[in-house]
Amino acid sequence: MTLLHITTERLVLKPHTQNSLVWLNTTFNNPEEDYFNGDDPPKESPEPLEVTQKLLDRILNRPPDADIIDYAIHKRDTDELIGCGMIAHINHYNRRCDLGIGLGWNRDNWGKGYASETLQAIIAYCFNELNLNRIGAEIYEFNERSIRLFERNGFRREGVFRQYIFKDGMFKDEYLYSLVREDWEKRAGADR
Repeated sequence: MTLLHITTERLVLKPHTQNSLVWLNTTFNNPEEDYFNGDDPPKESPEPLEVTQKLLDRILNRPPDADIIDYAIHKRDTDELIGCGMIAHINHYNRRCDLGIGLGWNRDNWGKGYASETLQAIIAYCFNELNLNRIGAEIYEFNERSIRLFERNGFRREGVFRQYIFKDGMFKDEYLYSLVREDWEKRAGADR
């Protein structure tokens, strides 16, 4: 498994440790976080710490050839854990992957550009370090913050999984987004 370690202006993206357990459990038990990222029905009771520990054990013990890289998002100045993400479905032959990113339950960290700073660093890592050509993301139609984040960072909506998720008593769509290396390089050239 590739161990990701990226330092940005305000953040450090690095592997999870056992210290991530309580933060992950709190995040997984947050109804708002679950609403925007979960496929399962709303939880009737909080997820026990032991269940989260099993997930964290899988993350910490992934085999070297796994097609996923999990990472924790920490503030650079305080080392506070504020989010997490993954580069998933890494396919080196076809040079593609999918991304997931979340800043968790603490709204004090929202709206400060941390998600965009993380996404930009992960995009560069996928293209420069992993030598991928295409990065994908799937976002529920009602997750307007994530839609804006990915579109601002060059992702294009390329498809719709119609009536893909059941939320609020209704079927809702999920959007398929992608960013390809060619478009990213053009954007990077225009920003110079």
